[in-house]
Amino acid sequence: MSQATPPHRSRVPWALAVTVGLCSGLVGYVIHAARVNRIPKQVVQVERLTDMPGREETPAISPDGKAVAFVAAVGGKRQIWVIQLAGGPPRAITKDDADHYGPRWSADSNSLIYLASYLGSNAIWEIPVAGGMARMLVDAVAPGDLSHDGKSLAFFRLRDGSAELTIAARDGSNPHTVTKAPGVGIYSNLRWDPGDKKLAYQEGRNLLVTGISGGESVRAAVGDAPVAGFAWAPDNAGLIVSSSRDTSGPLVYNLWLIPRKEGSSPSQLTFGELSYATPDISRSGGGLVVSRTFVPPSGSMAEADIVMFTGLKW
Repeated sequence: MSQATPPHRSRVPWALAVTVGLCSGLVGYVIHAARVNRIPKQVVQVERLTDMPGREETPAISPDGKAVAFVAAVGGKRQIWVIQLAGGPPRAITKDDADHYGPRWSADSNSLIYLASYLGSNAIWEIPVAGGMARMLVDAVAPGDLSHDGKSLAFFRLRDGSAELTIAARDGSNPHTVTKAPGVGIYSNLRWDPGDKKLAYQEGRNLLVTGISGGESVRAAVGDAPVAGFAWAPDNAGLIVSSSRDTSGPLVYNLWLIPRKEGSSPSQLTFGELSYATPDISRSGGGLVVSRTFVPPSGSMAEADIVMFTGLKW
């Protein structure tokens, strides 16, 4: 399979805007922050995985821990790429004339789902990583996620003018609404918790959590600073959040642990002038991948690469 060399990237946001009715009365989730702790000094290895022109974003590590999928642009279109952690160059998985967003792995690490837009219609598609034709699963308005047990697909659909958080069977059949999505904004980073009992997602800068049995989504107590992605800790102890809290001037996003236990304090995991966005964590907890950006004093958008942390404790 031939590989194109991508030019500099377009800056189209990968989450899609959906206008829905406002929903009031949200209550606090059990993730609570009372004060800030800092993780003690530790030996952490940082490995650069990509070195392409432009921006590499929204990495997702495969369940078997052998590969990382991400988004990067080729010819002005955002494509899905995969890089093997054992070595070798990135390989383009999609090559068609459309923008692709939010890659997520199947439970067996053999395929990827993603959101793509064709002729103005948005849908979640699935494609084999080893090669083959993509197939459409469901119409959707934002990227989705597959459960850890491989049985269910979570996604947002638009119905009667409102966005609904929806769960369907693995192939997109038998969909049922979990909850009406609150607010007016951009929906992104939909993620199953490690036990497949809850779903978390972003609505603008808000991070919301809901149980799969239904009910109102509640806001996680991550503060008022903008959030640029998150991941569930593999032991379900909390959320690893990319947040610009405690920064001034150009926004720098660091990784924070927001503990699930009420009364526990958030812990800052990364420091410095580099931003770390859209984290994803291996199921074993041994590796964490992020999109890394140097933020210049002007605050302008810079190139981004994918890096992996190993040895990071929370």
